[in-house]
Amino acid sequence: MSIRSRIEDAIFLYQGGRYEGAFLNALVAVAATARLEDPSHTMRDGKCFETFLDKQRRGIIKIEFRGELHTVPHIFYKWFRCELVHEGGLPIDVQFIETEAMSIRAGGSPEYVLKISKGWFHWLVNAVIVAPCNVNEFKKSLPTIHSN
Repeated sequence: MSIRSRIEDAIFLYQGGRYEGAFLNALVAVAATARLEDPSHTMRDGKCFETFLDKQRRGIIKIEFRGELHTVPHIFYKWFRCELVHEGGLPIDVQFIETEAMSIRAGGSPEYVLKISKGWFHWLVNAVIVAPCNVNEFKKSLPTIHSN
């Protein structure tokens, strides 16, 4: 299996409306790509993951969630990747917004829910595809991403 396989699986799940599985596969591909970009393994996994995504989007914003400010890469590592891997699902205070645009809303009273659009999936997939260390993985085109 390869990073490309993870992206293909992510796209397949996304097209079937299985967003948590799609994000998980995309996040696994991000983690693997991040590790390829740090072959000396000098960084811990979380730092490596976040550093890789930080490079993909300069000036990344911080979002208030659970009373603190977090970068988007940190949110994806801690509350998406780690929760999906270790708990089997997203936390109850994280929900998807039904839009393909990239948006995040830190919900206040009465919900206190972090709402994130499915459009971030495309950003994660693209970060993996355009990474220089993956040039050989993605010579052949991928299926087009669309959602239900």
